[in-house]
Amino acid sequence: MEVLQLMLQQLIDQKEGFSFHWRCKELGLFQLCFADDLFFCKADVASVRIFRHGLDEFAKLSGLLANPQKSQLILSRSAQAMREHLTTAVQFQEGHLPLSRIKGWDNIQLSFAGRLQLIKSVLMSLNVYWAMAFILPKGVIRAVEKKLRNFLWKGNSAVGYPKGME
Repeated sequence: MEVLQLMLQQLIDQKEGFSFHWRCKELGLFQLCFADDLFFCKADVASVRIFRHGLDEFAKLSGLLANPQKSQLILSRSAQAMREHLTTAVQFQEGHLPLSRIKGWDNIQLSFAGRLQLIKSVLMSLNVYWAMAFILPKGVIRAVEKKLRNFLWKGNSAVGYPKGME
């Protein structure tokens, strides 16, 4: 994947029109490698085309193609007006960030200790993962913590004490 990163870096340096995401510009960040690669740029057609060109050139050299059924373009709310232009430029379908939904866990009858373990082992780990990928505003962090607190103390009950003490 280092070859892909170097190819993209060369294209970004050589081509006119690439714009970094505003939070990534100072660092020159355009790629994060986890289990999958994430690419960041400003939501404009020129920047997305540069990424697509880099993927195509990498495919020619290596024989490794980006799978359009598994690859997604994830847009911010501010880029929704350009959705069609951007998905056409990159030739991927639009995707959404896979965020945890506490409501889905509400209906499981868990004890207070079970909810605590779920929060510590799963739900907080998701928050840490997303905080590594994105700079989360304090308001978002507080809202998530409030939801987790409510889930811990109430579960799917409307009263404010643990289920084991009902």
